[in-house]
Amino acid sequence: MHGIFAATPDVPRRTCPHCGAAEATRHEHCPACGKSYFVAPPRFSRGTRRVLTVLAAACALTAVAALVVLLADQGSDNASQRRARQAAAVAAERARLSREQTPHHRRAEDLRDPGPDAGARDRRAARHELVARLEESITADARGRVDRGELEAGRVRATRCDPLHPRQAKRDEDDLGTPLGRYSCLAVTQTARGSGITSEFGIPFVAVIDFRRATLTWCKDNPVSPGEIDSQVAFVRLARECTAARGPAFGSGYLVEPRER
Repeated sequence: MHGIFAATPDVPRRTCPHCGAAEATRHEHCPACGKSYFVAPPRFSRGTRRVLTVLAAACALTAVAALVVLLADQGSDNASQRRARQAAAVAAERARLSREQTPHHRRAEDLRDPGPDAGARDRRAARHELVARLEESITADARGRVDRGELEAGRVRATRCDPLHPRQAKRDEDDLGTPLGRYSCLAVTQTARGSGITSEFGIPFVAVIDFRRATLTWCKDNPVSPGEIDSQVAFVRLARECTAARGPAFGSGYLVEPRER
C-alpha cells in the first residue's frame, strides 16, 4: 500500500499553441511565453489583422460611397421625371387652350353695311342683325363643343353679347362711325335670381364684327388676370383677331389704343 501511494505520476508534456514550445508541466500557462494552454490563439497574426481591418474599413467606405451615389442618382432620376411630367402637363394644357381659343369666322354678306348713302336707321338695323347673327353663331358653336365633350357645361340656352369695354357709353353697332364692333359674349347655361337681381353663368367668348365687310370673328375666352398668370399651369394669349387688338401685348391681354374710326 505504501508503494502504491508513494508512486509519482508522470508530468504531462504540453505544446503551447501560441509559441509552439513543448514543456512537461502541470501549470495552465506556458513557461516559455506565459500564455494559457487553454486559450486558442488568434486565427491571424497582428499584422494580418491590421491589414484585414484596413481592408474592411475600405470596403465599408466604398459601400457607403456607392450607396450615396445610388441614392443621388435615384433622386436625380426622380427630379428629372418630375420635370418631365410637369413639362408634359404644361404642353398638354397649352395645346388645349390654343385649340379652345382658335378664332372662328363667318361671313354675312346679306347684312353688309349699305354705306353712307343709306339712311342711318337702315344701317343701324343691319348692324343689329349682325350682332344677332353673331350671338346665334356662338350659341351653335358652344352647343357643338359641349355635345362633343370639348367643354364641360350644361345646355347652352342662348348667347348675349355686350360691349367689350363694360363702361362703354354707346354700343358699337349704334355708332355708325365705328367700323368694328368688339364684344364680350356669354353663352348662357344657367340663370340665378335673388333679391331682385338676375345673374347669368356660362361659357365666355370674345368677338369682333367688321360692319363694312359683314364678317364675324369669335374666340372662346379663358380670362386670367395679370396677377394670376404665374399660378396657372399654362397661359395662352388670345389671338389679336379675337378682339381686333392693335396695342402691344401686356399682362394677359393687350394695351388699349385709340379706337379705329
